[in-house]
Amino acid sequence: MTEALAYEPRLLVVDDDPLIRDELESLFAAQPMHVECVASVADAMQTLSEREFTLALVDVRIGGGDGIALTKDVREHWPAVDVIMITGYGSIKNAVEAMRQGAIDYITKPFQPEELLHAVQKALERRRLIDEIEYLRRELSDRYAFANMVSRNPVMLEIFATLEMLARNDVTVLVTGESGTGKELAAKAIHYQGKRRAGRFVAINCAAVPEALMESELFGYERGAFTGAMTERVGKVELANGGTLFLDEVESIPLPMQAKLLRVLEERAIERLGGNRRVQVDMRVVAATNLDLAKLVREGRVREDFYYRINVVPIELPPLR
Repeated sequence: MTEALAYEPRLLVVDDDPLIRDELESLFAAQPMHVECVASVADAMQTLSEREFTLALVDVRIGGGDGIALTKDVREHWPAVDVIMITGYGSIKNAVEAMRQGAIDYITKPFQPEELLHAVQKALERRRLIDEIEYLRRELSDRYAFANMVSRNPVMLEIFATLEMLARNDVTVLVTGESGTGKELAAKAIHYQGKRRAGRFVAINCAAVPEALMESELFGYERGAFTGAMTERVGKVELANGGTLFLDEVESIPLPMQAKLLRVLEERAIERLGGNRRVQVDMRVVAATNLDLAKLVREGRVREDFYYRINVVPIELPPLR
């Protein structure tokens, strides 16, 4: 890309615990990034108004202030600053509320340094990706095709640029649009133009799988797991190891299965039905829907934490008309 997109990440840590601040400052000192620490909401707002930052790590409870309210203020006043919420174990409800207010991820205390570093690196990669997409949108001129899609529609040209950037990364994508707009086509373009093209593109139509079979379809099963299970079977998630898992009509996944799939997305490991052995999986995830998932969250048909895990980078395809 260009030098215009190169930058040294600047992190702001907001936590009223001096031990946590010292720990995080030491942790990031060895990384190629600049770190500043403050102890209050007022200091955070003042610092953000004086200097540019890429990412803020915000504790959910700050003496003299509220981390969730601060997250909302950051997103309103400094939309280019991403926020990762740090929350105590058992406060996941607060973390989900923070994500509703604009946080992109959350880490629970006590956290492992590697876990926090991974979350920060993922957030920085997401921001770099967004910046490059914006750059390509500005630079786009006489390009009318990407992969096996062709269009002269200005909206689709922007989508081509977005898909091209997403193909180079592993960020989770949610493709929305009316039936027939090419959601699976977009998912395949991301996969086959990207670094995982040598792996499998594994698609599952979530609406076509009966609820009773959803777990075995996704995670597979061991021999003897249930009557008729004469041999072991590899599930769709495990098949997608090294490639891409495409969850079409993702809103059709039952709520209990959303919770199990959420854990897989967070831990990148599964257990087959009837087994107790954890199998590590390394795949990218692309989900698709023709419904308003945010509305389904409000109606209680989609888990809020699951929604935020799959809606990392949204792509809305325009109607064919």
